[in-house]
Amino acid sequence: MDTEDIGKLAQPGGGPGSTQHLARLAGTTMPESIPDVIRRLAAIHEYASGTSMLRDDDGIAAFTRLYHIITTRIGNMVDGGEFRDPAFLIRLDLEFAERYLRALRTYAEDMHRTPGVWRLLFDNRSDPRIAPVNFAVAGVNAHINFDLSCALVATWKHVTPDGDGPDSAQFYDYRLINEVFEQEMDPLREELGSFLSRGPDDAIWDRTANWVSDLVIRFTRDLAWDEAKRVWDRGADDKVMQASEEKLDTIASFVGERLLRAPILPV
Repeated sequence: MDTEDIGKLAQPGGGPGSTQHLARLAGTTMPESIPDVIRRLAAIHEYASGTSMLRDDDGIAAFTRLYHIITTRIGNMVDGGEFRDPAFLIRLDLEFAERYLRALRTYAEDMHRTPGVWRLLFDNRSDPRIAPVNFAVAGVNAHINFDLSCALVATWKHVTPDGDGPDSAQFYDYRLINEVFEQEMDPLREELGSFLSRGPDDAIWDRTANWVSDLVIRFTRDLAWDEAKRVWDRGADDKVMQASEEKLDTIASFVGERLLRAPILPV
């Protein structure tokens, strides 16, 4: 593939038709259940990969595939009664998913109103110079470092927070999701072609990458919880929430740009 062909592939978005259809698959309202989230994510992944020249290596396809696997696991845990406060966990899952789905809808309506960190992924989704693992990690960065604290605050407006100490069922359930990432990320990293996942599973570089990945997920999710608490304690009004979102988008966009362009990720 010559430089001119790469440049054509690397144009923002993936085409207006693709963008509009992805927005329709995202739905017009917030999902009503975790199975509804799973269905929408499956449809988005299938369409993104099926219509992109990059197939499963497309940016939206790579992230949505990971997101679908994680959400399916969480849905199974809900069905298995593994959460102490299922009402909180389910509401958080729906609010969290709606943030991503809304970003897809907004991008189709007016890309300039899309949060910067999501626009970064959507604009570059067709760039063959970016590895699928970079797309997936950039999407996780957007969803955790930008969306998660906002989804927590939105959840607490429907399910009263119960603190974050050892007796908090909500904090226990929130932390339990870390284990889902720990169990699912290693095979996903291999499927996405992570450089450090090559070779035997017990290789020192693979074990190190697993440890770094787990540590980053725990750390960033704890930061999101702390930011949500800060916003909640300040009243969680529109002004406070907007200031928080703008700050988080700036930080997450700075990180996301570097994640997309990194030649080798330490995960």
